[in-house]
Amino acid sequence: MWALLTSFSTVSASAVDRVSIRAKADSVGHDVSFSEYTHIYRTKRVSSTYPIKIKMKGGSLLVTSRHSQMLPVYKGNGVFYGLFRLNKGTNWISGLPKGTYIINNSKVTVS
Repeated sequence: MWALLTSFSTVSASAVDRVSIRAKADSVGHDVSFSEYTHIYRTKRVSSTYPIKIKMKGGSLLVTSRHSQMLPVYKGNGVFYGLFRLNKGTNWISGLPKGTYIINNSKVTVS
């Protein structure tokens, strides 16, 4: 938005300061300032499309899937960590730092 406003030569700096972005971001339909929602991104955690089995083997995860799919992995606090491609059959996910992860809506601890 700032780049768009600064690209016009007729817009002065004082006019830019008074611009407010309004968005219907509320589920009730209230107008809410866009800046209130820029630092918050809440979404439902996503799980794998098809069922999987997860086992801990050493410091790696053994993931078994009957289908090729993408597996989202979240940190223990709910922050998205990464997306892993699973092939049909046995898959190994290694190199995860120690900690708790949420995989397929269940907590997995890597030690």
